[in-house]
Amino acid sequence: MAQNNVALFSFWKPKPGDEKNFENGYKQHLKWHKDNADKWNWYGWYFAFGSRDDQFLDATFNHSWGDFDKSVKPAEDGADNSIHTYPFADYQMGYRMINLPDLSISDSNSLKSKLLRLVTITVTNIDSGKAVLEKLKAIYKAKGMKTFMAFKMVDGGNLNQFIILIGLSGTEEFSKVENLQEELTSIEALLKIKTITMLTSETLVFRADMSLIH
Repeated sequence: MAQNNVALFSFWKPKPGDEKNFENGYKQHLKWHKDNADKWNWYGWYFAFGSRDDQFLDATFNHSWGDFDKSVKPAEDGADNSIHTYPFADYQMGYRMINLPDLSISDSNSLKSKLLRLVTITVTNIDSGKAVLEKLKAIYKAKGMKTFMAFKMVDGGNLNQFIILIGLSGTEEFSKVENLQEELTSIEALLKIKTITMLTSETLVFRADMSLIH
């Protein structure tokens, strides 16, 4: 049986001076999806901190691989995109990732968190990386964090990368996750491994008005 654990992430960079046109156009494109009875959920965020500051991320979750062979009216979808989004933003890249539910904490509101801390972890060995994330999940669960969603890169990026989405109700809650680097270093020491080669953190702001959630 197919597992519904595939996520698709798309990154957009609004063109200078066209930021508002992109927002309006993207909303029009979401309306196309709604009018055409698209059952997929689409979530939208802007980057607030990090090297991709002011870029837009849209993502859809909980799919099987076969879902992408039967999306709603792909040709018409592309045509509408060409009218409403591509004139106002440059498509940067897309990621296809697998959610790792055993290494995640989430509920129905997780992806609607006010803020998401997007952490990219590059490792030398996937299995060792999973062992580290299992310990990190336990730490964050003990802190009462409600959103810690782990994904493994499958296509579009470095295959030795994980992406973690950590939901925050506001900036104050960063106090619970401010020592991420030290926590990871301690976990590696505990496990007697050294697998993390790069660690980056960015902050996303959820845009309910640029999302389509059923």
